[in-house]
Amino acid sequence: MRLLALIFILLGVCIVVEGRDAPSHRDGLHKPGYLAGKDTRHVGSADDEKLGPASDFVAYLPGFGVPPTPQYSGFLDAGASAPGTKLHYWFAESDDDPATKPTVLWLNGGPGSSSILGWLQEVGPLLTNRTGGLMRNPWSWTQLANVFALEAPAGVGYSYCKQQLGGGSCVNTDNSTAEASLAALLDFFTNKFPTLRNNDFFIAGESYAGVYVPTLAREIVMHNERMMGRETANAYINSSIDILIPLAGVAVGDPCTDNTFQRDSMDMLWYANKHGMVDSGDFNLLWNTCGHRAPREERKGLWLRDTNTATGWRGVDEENIKLIQQKEPKESAACRAARRRFRLSTSDGFSQTWENAWLNDLTLYGPTAVVRDDVPNTLDFYMSRWMMRADVREALHVESSPALQWPGPDDGWQYESQYAACNDLAPPATPSMVDFYRFLAPKLNKTIVFNGDTDPCVSYEGTREAIKAVGFDLLDGGDQRPYFVRLEKTDVQVLEEKPLLFGPDLSYDSPGVQFGGHVTSYAHDLSFVTVHGSGHMVPQFRPRVGFHLLKKLISGDPFAPPLPSTDELTHESEEGFDKVMDLWTLKARGGKYVDGDEA
Repeated sequence: MRLLALIFILLGVCIVVEGRDAPSHRDGLHKPGYLAGKDTRHVGSADDEKLGPASDFVAYLPGFGVPPTPQYSGFLDAGASAPGTKLHYWFAESDDDPATKPTVLWLNGGPGSSSILGWLQEVGPLLTNRTGGLMRNPWSWTQLANVFALEAPAGVGYSYCKQQLGGGSCVNTDNSTAEASLAALLDFFTNKFPTLRNNDFFIAGESYAGVYVPTLAREIVMHNERMMGRETANAYINSSIDILIPLAGVAVGDPCTDNTFQRDSMDMLWYANKHGMVDSGDFNLLWNTCGHRAPREERKGLWLRDTNTATGWRGVDEENIKLIQQKEPKESAACRAARRRFRLSTSDGFSQTWENAWLNDLTLYGPTAVVRDDVPNTLDFYMSRWMMRADVREALHVESSPALQWPGPDDGWQYESQYAACNDLAPPATPSMVDFYRFLAPKLNKTIVFNGDTDPCVSYEGTREAIKAVGFDLLDGGDQRPYFVRLEKTDVQVLEEKPLLFGPDLSYDSPGVQFGGHVTSYAHDLSFVTVHGSGHMVPQFRPRVGFHLLKKLISGDPFAPPLPSTDELTHESEEGFDKVMDLWTLKARGGKYVDGDEA
């Protein structure tokens, strides 16, 4: 059976938060099955649960009660790769028939961002609500699959390395992260959930998970090829474990992909000009004469955690100060004035750390909201306070973690990027994720790279060009074309309880079938997909479209019909083409592509 590849990458930025008890939910909003629109199993004991280990069973979640579907949380042993390393996972069974459903691994990026952020703000069965309690997620991915989040690499969240037990810090790289995650997955499928080896397995993630997902997928493919007796090179293998990991697909969202193709599109001056937020004369002066650039900090390549600095990362503050000091004696008065007008007109260049920021640096058309976990009464603050509660740590079976703060990482934690993706330190000829997709896609059934089309962090243009550079032929009719999504109304109680940034476009009205974005289809089942109106975290900012993406990725169904042939587009009369366009659009908006109906 061919392997199906499905990579969802979305890069999450996380910041350390201090602790306060999160308010509990309002009981009336959490009756079993309320927000999911279906009955869910009421589980309060591990006695009847056979899917996962009883020792990891989550019987009760403080502030909520019995989880909506059976959940497990604990540590996966990555010691086969890094002795002493334990990676925290949190798993939820599918709402229906979990023994036969596929399994989806969710990863956030950073580097240094906990995947539990995406679990409780984007894809999991429960979300942190606007007051810091827990609410049901109407578009939980557990409606389609068993889903779990993995806090990786070591030192992030409650995951830890041997050095932390002695008061030290974890040191990670792109390769060591992939190798440790492979070891953890072998433990997952061998000891924790062995029956799931019979089901398809998908990896999904965002942002710097654009590196995590392809590098982990390659490790899995190479492991499986080794186990099947195929000759491979440079593969990490634990020879004592002879199982195959049933990788069935990968999908990455708003991902770090390639330095060259994404360099301009990850520059905030370039992005501001694209959206008319900087005077055109100032842009031309700054870009073409002054040589000014405003790159994202995510491209720094070497990370050292230091919470005593303004950004939380050592080197960033010093680099910014040094850059300003270098500029001031050299730049002309006109350049200096234009640079400062740019900062004034763009919320300090779409800053993620400026306390007076008035633009959402993660989704341009979303409401402004502070996303720092060290600011009281914000979503990340509530979430971190809840995660650090003693009763929550006990419920999730993570009391043994030496982590003092969540989501971390602790001071001294280090990460080194090794590929030419969000890494300005990469020397020439360093491979990027373009090379990984070129390797992976022919071995998999489906590889999907998607991008919110208003993302300030990772603008879609650079990602699109990187995927073109993989070099695969377009499928016949696979040129960029629209796809459509059915958007149902949102229950008023969900609208009252949801956090501000979850689904800013949700409403009580039912919009019906709407434009979802564009899809481009390449050979080897490689697709590039945009999500209209979404910023950096698609399942958070456009949860209905994110759910639609997952459905397509798991089913393998096409997003839209192929376009008419070039010959037909060239030679058809205008009157004839109008009819062709009408028929194509009606077909694309029909049940087969929108709802997955056979007809």
